[in-house]
Amino acid sequence: MKRFLCLALPLLALFTVGCSSEMTKRAAYDSLRNKADMDCRQNPGATCPEQKSYDEYQRDLNKR
Repeated sequence: MKRFLCLALPLLALFTVGCSSEMTKRAAYDSLRNKADMDCRQNPGATCPEQKSYDEYQRDLNKR
């Protein structure tokens, strides 16, 4: 039982850190995207570019 816990706890910790890291990146991307959208809307004559979702952004990065 101790061997199982010695192996399972570090793996669980790594999995949790990996997931929270992805969630942090997604939240930061969405915040920046929302800020850019708000800034664009405050300028009445500007044409606002279409914003990519986080998933589309990641796909484009992976293609490169």
